[in-house]
Amino acid sequence: MANSNIPKEQQSAYERWEMASFSDLDHRGRGMIAGGQPKKKEVPSANAADIALVFEATRKDAYNKGMQEGFAAGMAQAKELAQAEREQFLTLMNAFSHALESSDEQIAEDVLSLALDIAKSMLKIKLNVDEKVLLPVVLDAIHYLPQIQRPARILVHHDDMHLLRAHMADEIANDHWQIHEDSSIERGGCLVETGANQVDATNATRWKRITEALAQNNDWLLP
Repeated sequence: MANSNIPKEQQSAYERWEMASFSDLDHRGRGMIAGGQPKKKEVPSANAADIALVFEATRKDAYNKGMQEGFAAGMAQAKELAQAEREQFLTLMNAFSHALESSDEQIAEDVLSLALDIAKSMLKIKLNVDEKVLLPVVLDAIHYLPQIQRPARILVHHDDMHLLRAHMADEIANDHWQIHEDSSIERGGCLVETGANQVDATNATRWKRITEALAQNNDWLLP
């Protein structure tokens, strides 16, 4: 570069052109800056805060998606468990219902058996206290026969013979009944026999008919 301190009139033509060229370039450069030519827009660079925000947003999306999928899977499993528990509950209820029915039947059987024991005990007491209970038994046995055939006998306990003679004298005389003693017959019962028929009206047999009608097995001879 030519020395700028040399007077212009002493400079050569090249030196004068060189100085002018650099001077013009310098002025044009300053003028472009001074004239406010728009600068190129700078692209902001990513920083740690921006990266953190993007990461958080991504994490939330993944979390929400996972929650939705987990909720759907949990609901499906809960429905399966609820159905299984419902079936188990129904099975338990049916078993309980059957057990309750069986229990009710057993209670009914026990109550009926107890009632029969009480009735039997009361009847035996009545037979010992009121000897006249034999009379309707004998009359029912006689009337049960379709017809009277000879010989016709009434078998009773020894202690009941005088009772029949005292209270059924007319019936016995008119139909020619014969009263016989039988030690195997308990007081309060009787056997009525004709040539073709027999009516067992003993206490044990009459009691057996009652218990069989109630589908019970309650022996008259047992206490």
